[in-house]
Amino acid sequence: MPFSFRRQVVIVTVTAVTVGVLVFAALHESSADIGRTGAAAGSRPIAAGERTFANAPAGTGKAARSPGGSTAAQRHGWGRPVAADEFDGRLDRKAWEVYDGPGHAGNGRRSPSAVTVRDGALRITGRPDGTTGGLGWRKGEQKHGRWEARLKLNRSCACYNANLLLWPVDGGGGTAPEGGGGEIDYMETYEDNGLRKGANFFLHYDQRKGSEQKGREGNSGRLSDHVKLDLTTWHTFAVEWTEKGISGYVDGRRRFHTSRRDVLPPGPMGQAVQLDWMPQLKKLTAPSIDLKGKNRLAVLEVDWIRMYRA
Repeated sequence: MPFSFRRQVVIVTVTAVTVGVLVFAALHESSADIGRTGAAAGSRPIAAGERTFANAPAGTGKAARSPGGSTAAQRHGWGRPVAADEFDGRLDRKAWEVYDGPGHAGNGRRSPSAVTVRDGALRITGRPDGTTGGLGWRKGEQKHGRWEARLKLNRSCACYNANLLLWPVDGGGGTAPEGGGGEIDYMETYEDNGLRKGANFFLHYDQRKGSEQKGREGNSGRLSDHVKLDLTTWHTFAVEWTEKGISGYVDGRRRFHTSRRDVLPPGPMGQAVQLDWMPQLKKLTAPSIDLKGKNRLAVLEVDWIRMYRA
């Protein structure tokens, strides 16, 4: 099923599921579009007394199966999840659509062999040749709602971009989502140096013609922010999407919020987990990263993922 954007055309192979078709596309951010816009100005300032996203505290670094670390669901009383995967056994292939095809922007390959469940956690592994993985959660789709996951990532090549994101259920999204419904990246490591010392929140949206965001190509607008923390230890990330706005949370505390109605997705969104290979970013890798030894493989681990009603 082809998706035609102003910047590129991406071919995505999909599988039919219960209602409609879930598409978790091979397209994501291109390096040409990110880093050229100071989009955080579009988000509403955090209320007095709240810390900014950029000053989020580091987590506890407890083991995967320990209960440590705050969650947004606990802190804000979201109740019981309507869907969840604790990754306590084998990967439920009825619940997850595992990618099998070309990698991000046609680079490398997304292979089911890179996606496993081990020691109570989902693991996506990226190899030096660009073989990596991604998957979409069939149970994780709704219009308005809350999603939360607990994860960590090892130090490795900056060319591996870890991402928790929401895609439009019927396709679209990406850097130029005119008519495609946008994209919510509520944890992304894009443009780090491989030391995993921070994460980004990106909200992509359709822009109204005549009011395009300065510095953005096509019809894609973006709001963003950044948090400094040690991603090699366990942290929780969450997103809340209501009729009134979108908020991002780290370890239970709100770090991003916008109440702009024009940036909200128009239709249902589905949860995806991706470890994307972007070879052009290898040059950003810190000199201390041993790409031929202990840091040779990139490994994203997800302890659990849950979805709640708004």
